[in-house]
Amino acid sequence: MSLLIRHVTPVSPQRARGLLAEVYAQVNAEFSSIGPAVMMMSPAPELMAAGWSLMREAQLAGQAPALDKTLVALGAAQANQLEYDVQAFLSVLRLMGEPQLADVIARGGSPADPRFAGLLKWAASTGVEGVDPVEAPFSPQVAAEHIGTVLFTHFVDRVAAVMLPAGLTPGSMDPDDEPPFEGAPVLRELGRDLRPGDTLALLEDLPTGEPPAWAADLPIGRAYATLAATAAQGAGLLTPDAATVVADVVAAHRGRRRPAGDWLDTPLSVLSPEERAGASVAVMAALAPHAITDEQVATWRATDRRFSDHCTVYLLAYGAMTAVTHIEADITAALGGQRS
Repeated sequence: MSLLIRHVTPVSPQRARGLLAEVYAQVNAEFSSIGPAVMMMSPAPELMAAGWSLMREAQLAGQAPALDKTLVALGAAQANQLEYDVQAFLSVLRLMGEPQLADVIARGGSPADPRFAGLLKWAASTGVEGVDPVEAPFSPQVAAEHIGTVLFTHFVDRVAAVMLPAGLTPGSMDPDDEPPFEGAPVLRELGRDLRPGDTLALLEDLPTGEPPAWAADLPIGRAYATLAATAAQGAGLLTPDAATVVADVVAAHRGRRRPAGDWLDTPLSVLSPEERAGASVAVMAALAPHAITDEQVATWRATDRRFSDHCTVYLLAYGAMTAVTHIEADITAALGGQRS
């Protein structure tokens, strides 16, 4: 098991084959070298492909300026309090020629530019318990890109909070700087004119559903629907009763992050000890991923010798995406209210 990734043994780019190798090649060419935040889901190439597709089609391609979408991703990382991603996007801002903007945000300040401040504040208000989403500061023409970016960040940050060691940060992401650890990510040039839809071929053999209305007929919609449908397969790792408890608890909190505590004891009490092990991991991946311990994951895996690294990634992704579906519903409901 890698010292940089918890709970599973990642597949290195050198060992990758098939779909995983295709995903690694696209990520390496269009976003960054293959660091731990990319490799963490490599035992489940289907989830890797769907997640990369949503990120690339929303955050890297499209009409909205790359700087705007970086601020949206940073705001969502702040909402999740995931220091790895916060530091990553601050580094991205610096590499995009905005060191003063990055420094202001790092100090807890608000950008002087009202548009930048609005984007950051909107994204940071999503998926936070007790905080109502603020008015979206973007036009309908680029709404899908911002919504897709914020939803992907909520998904991946939940998985990363479980799978990356506490205290790990990506460094400056500048190839000219000394990397903080072997395999630290190096950023590729952002803001290039990437053709929308180039990831969709990766999704051809994956389950999918109806694209959301907010994405219209853009590739972002297919990517989001495929990630939701693929992650939902993780429910099959639980009994029907356990999956029902997971769905009910996450729905009750609308996918909002919660502190660790005994709030899960009562809803889990209706399940057997074996069922509780998996349901607990899934619910916490949705609502309190930072609090999942090695022992909890090991206890769940010990309930069935067939549970593998592939299964582990799927269970975490199932919990994370269950939360994201509620955040997505609340974001789109708020946007509808703004337009009515």
